[in-house]
Amino acid sequence: MSHRRKTTKVSPSSTGDHLSALSDSVLQHALGFLEAREAVRTCVLARRWRHIWRLIPRLRITDVDAFRRVEKLNEFVDQLTLPRDRGSTIDECEFDLRGLLQLEDAHVNLWIRRVLKCHTRLLQVHLYANLPATQGPLIFRLDNRPLFSPHLWRLELNGVFLEDSLLDFSSCSVLNDLEITNCVIDTDHILSQSLKKLSIMGCELCWRLHPTLISAPSLISLQLNDYIGVTPVLESMPLLETATVNLGHQNEQYCDFCDKGGFGDCECGMCYMYPDNDYTPDVSVHLVGLSSVTCLELIASSKMVTFKRDLQYCPAFSKLKSLLLSDWCVVADLQTLLHFLHYAPVLEKLTLQVCKKPKSDMELEGNDFLEQSLVLKYLKIVEVKCQMIDEQVHNLLKTLSFSSKSLEKINVQKL
Repeated sequence: MSHRRKTTKVSPSSTGDHLSALSDSVLQHALGFLEAREAVRTCVLARRWRHIWRLIPRLRITDVDAFRRVEKLNEFVDQLTLPRDRGSTIDECEFDLRGLLQLEDAHVNLWIRRVLKCHTRLLQVHLYANLPATQGPLIFRLDNRPLFSPHLWRLELNGVFLEDSLLDFSSCSVLNDLEITNCVIDTDHILSQSLKKLSIMGCELCWRLHPTLISAPSLISLQLNDYIGVTPVLESMPLLETATVNLGHQNEQYCDFCDKGGFGDCECGMCYMYPDNDYTPDVSVHLVGLSSVTCLELIASSKMVTFKRDLQYCPAFSKLKSLLLSDWCVVADLQTLLHFLHYAPVLEKLTLQVCKKPKSDMELEGNDFLEQSLVLKYLKIVEVKCQMIDEQVHNLLKTLSFSSKSLEKINVQKL
């Protein structure tokens, strides 16, 4: 018995352009994943595509090498940001203009203000320009005016000069995440009531050689690392959970007067406890803002004047469970470390990175008293990373073992 194979006829419509069946909003969403210049080129595909690119919700202006002249770039970005209907939105916008030496500050500032009016939730601005080695880097200056946006949720700034009013984010009511990298920060304050995550990396803090005040009471996560200049003052952050802080390692200015115990008469920037110049030597300046954390990585220079003063008036870290400390904690025969641990009663994990033995003339309570009175009821894990396992390391482990009845694991690793 023979069987005839059934065949299926293909209708003409099934071989047509499937993209044409998609709505404009779906096509605009798809085009948003392309670099802006490539998205604009789709206008030649068909009559319907001529204007779809104008309302894409995601702008990525990153291919600056494709523009031979900066005037062409200015014209192109104007076309992307100007002809938008009122109420149209830009969910995400990225300006990666690194390498353009002729770019003017005024154009960049204008583009930023325009896209913020389009309800942008994520804004990335990368403007670091690489000049010949003999000239150094070129930093673009943003307008000294506050940003206003009830929609901006995340802001990334890289390679720009930031000053005064621009860093007052009171008018960005839902700003949640702020990342500042390779920037010059010239202001006495960074303010935000809504900010939950703050990262300042590789920046120069240079406000008249005085500390910048960081006021972010809603902050949950803080990263402060690889900065140059005066260490900022941290206001109270009661919701802070995790913090990675590197204090006073690169070009930190030290004061010989204060380092030798002077108080009150010095007018150097390091001695000003707050930008309003109120001198309160019995209050912690940097540590008080970190006192609510549950997980802390604290790397500091033992020479840092204000940090030494902070240790004398150390606040209680009543929630701290995981702590990483660096070389500064082993100065003066471990007494600095023991002094600090007295203020972390619920600590569960301690990690020490000991690469060298810095010297310090800071005087704290007697070492014997600190050892005998130290109680760490919840300490379970101790990790020590060092270049040499010497008598000092053995004494440390002995002290920690004696102070904690719940210690489960000690791990010593040579670097």
